[in-house]
Amino acid sequence: MKNYVISTRITAALTCFSFVVTLIIHYGFHGDEAEFWCNVCLAVFGSGLLTFITSCVGYTTEKRRTLESFSYSTRSLLHTLNKYDLGWDLEKKIDFFLDYTDIDKSVWDAQLGAIHFMIDPGKKKFGYIYQKIYKPILDVNQKIAGHEAHFKWHKDGSGKNDVVMADFVAEIESLFMEKTTSKHTLEDGQEFETTAIQNRVVHATLEELNGKYYDIMYNKKQVESEDA
Repeated sequence: MKNYVISTRITAALTCFSFVVTLIIHYGFHGDEAEFWCNVCLAVFGSGLLTFITSCVGYTTEKRRTLESFSYSTRSLLHTLNKYDLGWDLEKKIDFFLDYTDIDKSVWDAQLGAIHFMIDPGKKKFGYIYQKIYKPILDVNQKIAGHEAHFKWHKDGSGKNDVVMADFVAEIESLFMEKTTSKHTLEDGQEFETTAIQNRVVHATLEELNGKYYDIMYNKKQVESEDA
C-alpha cells in the first residue's frame, strides 16, 4: 500500500505542477519556443495524469487485498484461541499454549506493517486497527511466549511445578478469558447462580472485524473518529 501512496502523491504533485506551468507559458509567453515548451508540459501533464489514475486504482486494489489478508490471518488466530476451554486440566492447557506458540505469526505481523492509508490524518485508522485488533492478540501472544520455556521445562520434568504452572496459566487466561457469575431469584424466593464463560478477546475482536474494520476495508460508510 505504501508504494502506491507514494506514487500517487508524487504523480499528483507533478500533474498539478505541469498543468500550472502549461497555463503560465500558454498565456504569458508567445512564439515558437514557448509553444514547444507548452507542448512538453502538456505531455508531462498527460502522462502524469494517466499515472495518477493508475496509481489510484492500484492503491484501491492493494488496500482491499492487504486488509483482507490481515483480516483472514487475524480470524485464523482467533479461531485457534476460541478452542481454549477453562474446564481443561492443567496439562491440557499447557499443551494448548505450547501448540499455539508453534503457529507462525510472522505473516500476520508483516500484514499489519503493510497497512498504509492514502488519507489518514493523525494515523487514526491505523491506530484503531493496532489498538482494537492487533494489540489485544499481541498481548496474549507475548504472554504465552514469555512462559514457553517454563511450560517446556514442566513437560520434560526438569522444572515441574504444578502450583507455579497454574499461576502462569492464570496470568494468560486473565488476558483473554472472562468468567462471570450471576445470581437469580425465582418467584418463590429460591436463589440460584449461573456462570457464563466468554473468550473476551475473540468476541471483541470479531465485533471490530465485522464492524468498523469492515467499513474501512470496503469503504461502506464514512468511518467516525474514535471517541475520546
